Amino acid sequence: MGHGSWYFAVQVVGASGRPEQVRRGGFASAEAARCAGRELLIAEADGPLSAGCTVGQWLRYWLSVVGVRLRPTTHRAYRDHVRLHLVSYLGRVKLAELSRRDVTRMFVALGRRRNRYGQPISASTLERIRATLRAALNHAVREDLIPSNPAQGVRLPAPVRMHPVVWTARREAAWRRGGERPAVAVWTVEQLAAFLRFAGEDSLFVL
Repeated sequence: MGHGSWYFAVQVVGASGRPEQVRRGGFASAEAARCAGRELLIAEADGPLSAGCTVGQWLRYWLSVVGVRLRPTTHRAYRDHVRLHLVSYLGRVKLAELSRRDVTRMFVALGRRRNRYGQPISASTLERIRATLRAALNHAVREDLIPSNPAQGVRLPAPVRMHPVVWTARREAAWRRGGERPAVAVWTVEQLAAFLRFAGEDSLFVL
């Protein structure tokens, strides 16, 4: 078969309780199609087919059923949002009991987190996480599992604005002593010139 022409077809019990034939195509290889089919069957075996399931169960089910229709990069982003953020904060909440307050608390907590560089999660990343959750819950609404989407209308924390500071000798000394440094630092003209002189003989200097 040509590139992207492999597919899988499996039968599952849909969210409405009726058997459904699920067929998805566009996979690059037969093995990729088989893996996607297995993931769908595993997700269905968890039983997230009623409002009594947890948010974590529903998110995994949604990824398997809907995610395979998406471009690989989009599906990977959705999967990362589910794995790294959504399941951690909301995974054990019953889908039918999920409230806007639960979602708001999650985003407040995410807004306070820092990465390994000491920087907060960016506003654009928070927006994408919210978009993933909103899409998953919209699907639950369409399946009549919940009456409305609790992620709609949730306001995200105000972004923390980073103000650049000059990388002075004093700040460099503090960094060398204890690793303390500003989140955004800029070189002085002298520092930039020193870097260009140092890199001038490198084969990648033009880049």
